[in-house]
Amino acid sequence: MICVGLLVMICRLEAAPPPAVVCPPVRPWSRMFQQHVAAELRAAPPGSALAAVAVQAIGDRDVARACARGLPAR
Repeated sequence: MICVGLLVMICRLEAAPPPAVVCPPVRPWSRMFQQHVAAELRAAPPGSALAAVAVQAIGDRDVARACARGLPAR
């Protein structure tokens, strides 16, 4: 009887639709804004929190773009 219950549970799992993937939007940055950010990063001291946040934001944008294209995240 346990085998039948396990078989029923497995069959139900296989019939479930795949979860919906919702990718975060990537808002475009103007060239002027990118230049402004680059100037601020150059002026920031080495190892600054601003640089760490910028690296994380760029990585998040790369992941969001890959998600929108249907590619797996790194």
